Amino acid sequence: MTTLDDRPVLIAYDASAEAQAALREAVALFGDRPLIVVSVWEPGLATMTMMAPAGEMGYSRLPDPADAAAVDRAQSDHATDAADAGARLARELGATAEALAVPDSVDVAETLISIAKERDARAIVVGSRGLSGIKARLLGSTSRKLLHDTHHPVLVVRAP
Repeated sequence: MTTLDDRPVLIAYDASAEAQAALREAVALFGDRPLIVVSVWEPGLATMTMMAPAGEMGYSRLPDPADAAAVDRAQSDHATDAADAGARLARELGATAEALAVPDSVDVAETLISIAKERDARAIVVGSRGLSGIKARLLGSTSRKLLHDTHHPVLVVRAP
């Protein structure tokens, strides 16, 4: 069992201005702890977005598997690059940080919760995009879901 002093802090990171603000705040508040900079990517998203519209008979055409695999690889590579960049920024700011790029399991929030449990994280830090109205309802809110579904402390940081 780990002690309180060495439990890591998990930071959701996608290289956006909001994620950068969250990372900077996490370093300021938790810089004495190890940080895990996590970028989550969505496997299979290519298959869903590349499906042809239903034709006359109501059938959809599935995308070419090679094209879908190429899009998944590109998403995975982007997540790896983002996590690496976030960990590098945290280290430049004086923290100890590791990068972690992972495919989502159910959704981004559930994936972060799972990693936080697995790593016995002290807290989860996320940036807030501040979506409201219809966009928030349609796209969901990772920070809202984290606040509702995890027992870990959650810090939501709004970019200036």
